[in-house]
Amino acid sequence: MDNNLKKQIAVNTFANYVLTISRFITQIFLTRILFLNLGEVSYGFWALLWSIFGYSLLLDFGFGTSVQKYSAEVTVTGDYEKYNRQISTVITSYALMSSLIVIATLVMSQLLTKLFIFPEGTDVIYYRRVFIFFGLGAALTFPSGAFTEILRGINKIYLRNLVKFITLILNFAGIIIIFKLGYGLLELAIFSIIINLSSNLIMAALCFKMLPKMRIVPKFFQLKMLKEVISFSIFAYLIMFSNIIIFKTDQIVLGLMLGITAITVYQIASRSANMLLQFTHQFQETLTPVAAALHKDGQHGRLRRILFNSNRIIAVTSTLLFIILTALIKPVLLVWLEIDPANPQYAETYNSIIHIAYIMNISIYLLLLFRSGSSKVLLMTGSHKFLSYVAISESIMNVGFSILFIKLLGVVGVAIGTLIPNIILGIFVVFPRAAKYSQISIRETVSRIYLPTAIICLLPLIFVGYINYRIPLPQWHFITIVWVSSLMALLYLIPAWFIMITKDERHGFILNLRKLLHR
Repeated sequence: MDNNLKKQIAVNTFANYVLTISRFITQIFLTRILFLNLGEVSYGFWALLWSIFGYSLLLDFGFGTSVQKYSAEVTVTGDYEKYNRQISTVITSYALMSSLIVIATLVMSQLLTKLFIFPEGTDVIYYRRVFIFFGLGAALTFPSGAFTEILRGINKIYLRNLVKFITLILNFAGIIIIFKLGYGLLELAIFSIIINLSSNLIMAALCFKMLPKMRIVPKFFQLKMLKEVISFSIFAYLIMFSNIIIFKTDQIVLGLMLGITAITVYQIASRSANMLLQFTHQFQETLTPVAAALHKDGQHGRLRRILFNSNRIIAVTSTLLFIILTALIKPVLLVWLEIDPANPQYAETYNSIIHIAYIMNISIYLLLLFRSGSSKVLLMTGSHKFLSYVAISESIMNVGFSILFIKLLGVVGVAIGTLIPNIILGIFVVFPRAAKYSQISIRETVSRIYLPTAIICLLPLIFVGYINYRIPLPQWHFITIVWVSSLMALLYLIPAWFIMITKDERHGFILNLRKLLHR
């Protein structure tokens, strides 16, 4: 990897983690604020809204990945004439697809009580109004989402993150003000629409500034170009379609089979897994444009090295957060959301919440360890068909297992339905394919990445096991969580420095740190 490429990846990854840490902190407070202010039904409906309208991404048809790919390629080829036709075709298609979101919103709003189980006495008219506003806002925002992908494609992720950081702060402040003024779910939905649309429009302005030759004009729309875009995007679409089913369908299935309140249980229990995914996903995100550009330039050897090293970095970062979140899940839920096993309110749901949290943490960890980084590289290097077949298989298995296990185990069954296909496809399908591409055997990958990672976990796990034994759950506080997790991180990172990082990498890191301090 040359210095410019290293610098690009480093800057974008740093920007990703700044945004993620900021999001991590704000979500800790926002989840508590939303959960305690909205109440059980409204919080479950809020989660359901995001799940249902997450399906609007299906109208993307994989074009977002194509936009990212074409934007990365134009930085190499400089062929803006073709690029402008591609981008104009995609965004014009998005604008046309927005009308379908409007129609679906109006139809579903009239079927809410027939589709989902609401508790008796619920003001369904109010929730229908919220649904309509949120859906129309999703339709309005949908076309402008392409500009996020353009910034990713041209490796200006740090600019995208700057906009998202400002949006994050404004969103946090806005939600607090909404509840302080005594407003509720409807005002929250309207505010969410305004803030997201504003963010996308600012990113659009940045795209035009960074790519002054870019032109988006409806007359550039071409059916021939649409077919060309679809030839790649259809496989990216199948992957996205399957991921939406995997990550968005659980809440809908629960709403259909067990009711809105079951969504709240599942949503709260899976928050730690979502944080694990978001926090460790940021490095992988920088790989996609880099992989597209290097593959286009024929630098396959460098791509293989990047794939192996990225999996090593992912293993180190994801494992640290996984062991902290999983080992401390009970005190975290107690301090964070006041979920106390001694509280009669949670007498029936506490064990389900804890079991779901453990299962979802394991599922996301396996996803990160065996699939996420490899999939980003393989997607842009000719394996998009393979990944689409994997994703379709997983989505079918996920829905099937979820429905089966809900009937047997209730809400916990949804988490198990997510875990099983993840284990099968991640470890036995995607992982071997990535090892083959990187030309490093599975045995070598295990011995150089996964086994050392397991070894450096031993000290922090022994430590936290002792602490959990000595400190009863009611005695945990925020400060306790901070110092325990900090010591766990220290006990993990010291051996990781010597075991997971090579001598040359340590030397380079120290040298760069000295230069930075000298400046």
